[in-house]
Amino acid sequence: MMLTDHTEIRLEIEKIKKKSDNQNKNMEIVFKYLDELLEKQERPNPPRKRIGYKPDDL
Repeated sequence: MMLTDHTEIRLEIEKIKKKSDNQNKNMEIVFKYLDELLEKQERPNPPRKRIGYKPDDL
C-alpha cells in the first residue's frame, strides 16, 4: 500500500513539473514577443510618399 502511494505521488509531481515547464516556456514566448513589439515601436517609420487625390493649393 505504501509503495503505491509513493508511486502515485511521484506521478502527480511529474505532471505538475511538466505543466510548470510548459507555462515557463509560454511565458518566455510572451516576453519575447513583447520585446519585439517594443523594439518595433522604438524604430521610427521612414517617411511615406503620399498617394491619391491631392487638392490644389488655394
